[in-house]
Amino acid sequence: MEWILIIVWLSIINGGLGGQYILNWMANQPDYTGGEKINVSPGVMTWWRELSKLAWALVAVGIEVARGKKIKYLWPGSISMATIMICAFTGVIENIGFFYLPRYYSPHIYAPYVNVYLAFLPFFGKFMFNAEIRKEHWIGISLVIAGLATPHIPWLLGFADNNHNALDLNGIIWIIIINSCLLSQQVLNNKTVQTALEGVGPNALVLWREIWKMIFISSAILIIPFIGSSLNVNLPEKISSIDFENRIVAKTADDNIAYLQKHYERVGDDYILKENIPTADQENIKEIIKSVDYQRFFSLFEGSIIPNNWLPILFVIAAGLTGYVYSFGFFKLSRFAAHFWVPYTNVYLVILPFIMILFGKEVTMYQIAGAVVVTAGLMVGVMDYSRNKVEAIKKK
Repeated sequence: MEWILIIVWLSIINGGLGGQYILNWMANQPDYTGGEKINVSPGVMTWWRELSKLAWALVAVGIEVARGKKIKYLWPGSISMATIMICAFTGVIENIGFFYLPRYYSPHIYAPYVNVYLAFLPFFGKFMFNAEIRKEHWIGISLVIAGLATPHIPWLLGFADNNHNALDLNGIIWIIIINSCLLSQQVLNNKTVQTALEGVGPNALVLWREIWKMIFISSAILIIPFIGSSLNVNLPEKISSIDFENRIVAKTADDNIAYLQKHYERVGDDYILKENIPTADQENIKEIIKSVDYQRFFSLFEGSIIPNNWLPILFVIAAGLTGYVYSFGFFKLSRFAAHFWVPYTNVYLVILPFIMILFGKEVTMYQIAGAVVVTAGLMVGVMDYSRNKVEAIKKK
């Protein structure tokens, strides 16, 4: 019976996760949002996504209460709440990254990398649950590494001049951050369920997690732009010529380029802001530099939560629904040790390249093969399940 429960929920989770990638990507593509530039920051998109998830969680909990569930079963306890708060904090960071990456990469390119942490779950299973590390785990890790390398084969062997699968430095940083956040959540989800008071169900846990995520993202949207404004981050006194040309000029209209060059003087390898610039001109410079997301950290939280273009938000709200579904599923299955079932949550990686073909993206056989090998590697560690009965974790 345990395996039937796991298989059903894994199917639902895969659908929710796959849909999440597609909806996040569509929300960041002008082709699907009216053809205009996406003027909604990842932070604002995260705010709307979490608001959507909170709304769905409230509906689910409201139905449970209306059907007779006692209010006391909505409180998970202080220890469980502490793990929920940590998961909520890392979840906000992870979601910002998931709205940043689709702006620059197709999901089938970056998605396999955000799940590398799964290859290390057996070691955490050993540490936390004294689960045996078997030869299948080592085979799985080898396959994951091979699968991640497969899309780069044409470039590595000199068949291609450019590596179209390469991530820039910001992409790599976000991949590392997302892996760290997801790993902490997989471990803490188990502890959340393990330490929750008797009778507290997945909907209550999702509800509290979304409440805390709304608190964290709302605070960031209010505080970080204020800090950026206080520090005048969008009025840099010195910009390297490389950054000026690649990160500002390349993304700016000709009249704005001339305007910036009027106020920045080239000195060696840098552009230096001239002195005694009128306040009105300073504000114009700030708006131009802000529009090209020059300060990438602060630009993550820029903008009003009431955007000029609502089409991206509609995709984000839909992503909130799929997010609620798979979050419920993760809490539903978290009563089992994570290394027994989490690898199967990524079967959607095999299907993702084919979905992106339907969206007109150029997908190579190397990318498809890489997704297949990565997925096989993430799954092979639990292929000997017949010798390892799945049992629920004891509550402590």
